[in-house]
Amino acid sequence: MGKKVAGYTIFKSLAGGFLVVSILLFIYTYYRAEITWHGEHSVKFFKYYVIFLMAILFWGVVLLLGQRIRAYIVMVSISLVVGLYMVEGILTIFGLGQLNSKKIEAAAKLGVQFDERFGYKVLNDLLREGIAAQLGATRYSSLVDMHKKGDTDLLLLNGGVSKTTSVGANEVGQFSIYPSDRHGFNNPDSEWDSSKVEWLVIGDSFGQGITVQPGDDITGKIRYITKSTAINLGVGDIGPLVELAILKEYAEVLQPKNVLWLYYEGNDFKNLLEEKDVPILMQYLQDNFSQNLIDSQEEIDRSLKEYYVKELAQAKITHKTRMVRLYALRNMTGFDNMGAKKQQHIDYQFSLFAEILTKAKDRVEAWGGKLNFVYLPSFSRYSKSETVDHDLCNKKSKVIELVKGLNIPVIDVHQKVFVDHSYLTLFPLRMVGHYNEKGYSEVAKAIVESIGN
Repeated sequence: MGKKVAGYTIFKSLAGGFLVVSILLFIYTYYRAEITWHGEHSVKFFKYYVIFLMAILFWGVVLLLGQRIRAYIVMVSISLVVGLYMVEGILTIFGLGQLNSKKIEAAAKLGVQFDERFGYKVLNDLLREGIAAQLGATRYSSLVDMHKKGDTDLLLLNGGVSKTTSVGANEVGQFSIYPSDRHGFNNPDSEWDSSKVEWLVIGDSFGQGITVQPGDDITGKIRYITKSTAINLGVGDIGPLVELAILKEYAEVLQPKNVLWLYYEGNDFKNLLEEKDVPILMQYLQDNFSQNLIDSQEEIDRSLKEYYVKELAQAKITHKTRMVRLYALRNMTGFDNMGAKKQQHIDYQFSLFAEILTKAKDRVEAWGGKLNFVYLPSFSRYSKSETVDHDLCNKKSKVIELVKGLNIPVIDVHQKVFVDHSYLTLFPLRMVGHYNEKGYSEVAKAIVESIGN
């Protein structure tokens, strides 16, 4: 009888352990959702909140049940957990369920060799070789968070350390690796020494070119075609308000002849919705406001280097705990995407957008330059099975109408490029993503031809 009671006591302790683990996982979910990702992926994390909250309630009830039924529930739960980790182990051993598994498969079909390393591993390898390196794209929300926490008095806009090797993304089979310039942007540093800048590009990751090799981005292609100076001020994960801020902080000293404002229909208004809630960004709508960032690179570099040390450490921890987090199984089943809407509603802040573009146009024209609006279409408008009205999709016609109403020339990349090409040939591995080298090349040709005409 004593052994039986002792056995039931063990099951009670195990049930209590499940309860504690459920509580810890709920806290960890909050940490990942609100601290690591700053609430950006609330849809993804909502299901985890529900799962772990239900688990807390479930194990709380189990502890109140009779000894025999509690023992059965604990044994079944342990069997289920062991089974899940056996599946995870098999998937990991055979390389299934990787984040890039679909890209690897697509690359194999096209005969393209694919670098299967994670970004942080590429960065680690460069650091081991004695190469000063950084991650080439910092989530803009992280820069805002750095400013809010007081890690820096400045709200950083460039997202990169100056004169260092930057590791971008891998969408085409190999990682984009480029040397950043004196202000952390994707340019040959010598471009800043030119007394006459013909071209200047402002945009998000499509402008930055974090998925192609140096010179294969839009700015690099324009530089090659025109044989003239071209500066790339593109930064991943930003929207129109930050682009205005970058124009004021970094472009005015250059006074370029042609400013290309890249508008990406996939997320520019979504980003603007977040940016307008950052007080210091809204101050850029005031004509005389500036943080004098172009002369603050030493402080910018120091702040970003401290941030990258923390981010690299977090990346290593995340990678080492992949199996614990059932990484391969979740990717294989698409669990993280379950319940997510294919297309979230975007609040088109047209009046604010018009104000931003008007401010940008006035500043560019004040130094004798010309602002040009480049409309970049997304993969989704071409991949939909049903017939798409290209004017209505993503409110394209209304956006272009607004811009033309401000007397800003519009270069419609859908009309200038995609109408005459198979869209799949312009995207990496014929899949969703940024444009590939050919795509950027065709966009650059269309821009130069349009402005030349």
